[in-house]
Amino acid sequence: MDTRIYDVSMSLGELRKSGETLKKKRREPEMEECAAFVEWAQYSTIGGVKVGEHLTHVPNEAKRGWKAQGDLKKLGVQSGYPDYILDVARCGYHGLRIEAKAPKPYKSKISDSQLKWQARLTEQGYLFVFCYGVDEMRAVVTDYLTGKLSRE
Repeated sequence: MDTRIYDVSMSLGELRKSGETLKKKRREPEMEECAAFVEWAQYSTIGGVKVGEHLTHVPNEAKRGWKAQGDLKKLGVQSGYPDYILDVARCGYHGLRIEAKAPKPYKSKISDSQLKWQARLTEQGYLFVFCYGVDEMRAVVTDYLTGKLSRE
């Protein structure tokens, strides 16, 4: 490998050393966007609501070992449940549920279990949205908390 490419790749965080070998770092764009969203929420007050105090993440991701997955299933974790819960009633809804997806152009599919949860929660009076990236998540929360979304 050309040392110039190696130096640039290491400085950009695209490569990491593992012992004596180099491994390409796995990029997780959805996680990066979600972390930016949570950071924004912690410092945002909209419509008199401190967003970070009413927002929580549901750890449903399957990036765990078999034992941890089994333990979570025993505790009631269900596939497809949305990533974020904002427990503030607005716009005729009981609360907001956000399923975060990687921003475009990354391929991020909506699963059947996510569609089932969308139907269940919508039927119960929650606003359920699929958001592609931090900008969409911020916009939905802002519109929701300022009353710009209506239940029609």
